[in-house]
Amino acid sequence: MIIGKSITPCEQELSVRSYVCSQFNSRFFGIKARGILEVTNKRLIFQALGEGGVKGWSVIHNEVAIMDVADIKVYKGSSFNLKLFLLGIAVTVSVASFLTMILSQAMEPWLATILAFGAGIYFIVKILYPWCNRDTFSLVVNTKGGGGNVVHLVGQSPFGSGGTAAAAALMAAPGPDSEKLMKELGAVVNDIQSMGDFGIEKWQRMST
Repeated sequence: MIIGKSITPCEQELSVRSYVCSQFNSRFFGIKARGILEVTNKRLIFQALGEGGVKGWSVIHNEVAIMDVADIKVYKGSSFNLKLFLLGIAVTVSVASFLTMILSQAMEPWLATILAFGAGIYFIVKILYPWCNRDTFSLVVNTKGGGGNVVHLVGQSPFGSGGTAAAAALMAAPGPDSEKLMKELGAVVNDIQSMGDFGIEKWQRMST
C-alpha cells in the first residue's frame, strides 16, 4: 500500500487494491525499485520508489482519476532492443578485428582470427543477446474525452504510445503481482465506476 505512506490521500480516499506489478533494476542509474499500482476509490496511481542509488527518490509517479479511465491495455512478455543488439555486434566485430591483429604477432593469422572472432561470437550469444532480449511489462490507460488521450503509467509499450524518459531508460520487468493485475484490474475499475461504494466494499473484502 502506498496511500498514506509515500502518497498523501485526498479527502475520504481509501485503498481498494494494491499490486507490485513491475520491477526496475539499473546498474547504470544505480537504481533498484519496484513499481506499485494502487487502485483507490478516487485514483489509479503508479509509483516506483528507488531502493538504491538515490534512495527514496521517486523513479516514476503517475496517476489518473478513477472515473476518467476508459480502457486499460496491459502487456507482459519480452522486448528485444534491436538497435542495441546491432550496435553491440558492430563493436564486437571491431574489437575482434583489433585482437586479431595483436594475436597475429604471436601466432598464425588463421588461428588468431579463430580465437578472436570465436570469443566475439561467444560474447554475442551468451551476453549480448540475453541483455537485449528481456522480460518487460507495460500498462497503458486510455482516458475519457477522446482525442487519443493516453496515460502511460509504466514500462515500454507495444501499443504505440511513448512512456516517460525514466520508464524507457530503465525498462520495467514484470513484478510478482503482474499476472494478478492482468486478471483483476479491469474488473476492479469497472466495479468502482458502476457500483460505487458497493464495488469498493466488494474488492476491499476480497483483499482480506
